[in-house]
Amino acid sequence: MPEVLSGISFVLALLFYGAASALFFLDVARSRARLPSATDLAGLGAGSHHHDPAARPSAAAAPPSRHAPLLLGLGALGHATYVTFASFVAHVCPVHSVHFMLSVASLLAIAVYLVARRRFRIDALGLLIGPLGLAFLLGTFFLGKPHPEPKLSPLFIAAHVMANLLGIALFLLAGASAALYLVQEKRLKKKRHVERMGSLPPLDTLDRAVHRFLIAGFPLLTLGIVTGTYWAHQLEMGNTEEVMRAIFGYATWLLIALVLLLRAAAGWRGRRAAYGTIAGLACAAAVLVIYLVRPAAGLGG
Repeated sequence: MPEVLSGISFVLALLFYGAASALFFLDVARSRARLPSATDLAGLGAGSHHHDPAARPSAAAAPPSRHAPLLLGLGALGHATYVTFASFVAHVCPVHSVHFMLSVASLLAIAVYLVARRRFRIDALGLLIGPLGLAFLLGTFFLGKPHPEPKLSPLFIAAHVMANLLGIALFLLAGASAALYLVQEKRLKKKRHVERMGSLPPLDTLDRAVHRFLIAGFPLLTLGIVTGTYWAHQLEMGNTEEVMRAIFGYATWLLIALVLLLRAAAGWRGRRAAYGTIAGLACAAAVLVIYLVRPAAGLGG
């Protein structure tokens, strides 16, 4: 009976977490804002001391979804139920298992978020809280099994690899757009003539490109992170390469999520978003380097 209840609660928590994460993501993706144009920056750089409120980024974000917090709460309820029954099934005390402890920590974070979101206007934090709860739920499911792991299907491996590759490809495009943004902004601040700027796009065009590439790549990277929880047991084996790869992978996801979150909640655009995107791309590049160094080291040995 506990096995049946744990299975049902796991499936329900998985569905609720997935739906909540999707709705939170759509809330962030719907946010719109206008960057100061090249003319605005040139006027500010020319020594103009008055500040025009219309020149600042103005957000016209849609109201947050009412269903996302409810689904997140239901997912947390299913998660808590699953952890309770799975502890009896696997004969694992939650206090003595780091993976069950992470689940409890995520449940506490969700509870605090649901209580404080309206008072502190932090609805956009659901973009981080939902996927983290989902990842810890899956980590507990895969790691709480007393029996050997089943063999992975080729479809599962293909989904994991393709999600990561496509996500990193889109982040490369976002990083390139961010780098061009910084170059163009530097030229404008130095009052370079327009004809000397080459064919670089306007700042607002580059900023929109960065945002759209991140929006397209973030769900893919989230899928890669979630499916990657299956291999989380390798972190306990002390393999340095696996640990570093996981650290940089989660750091990439966290940085990109923060860029999207701060853009929607705090109006972070332009230079700040460009630097955050480049930092996330650097972490993704570190993951690729680890993938490339390992086979090279094997051939060299």
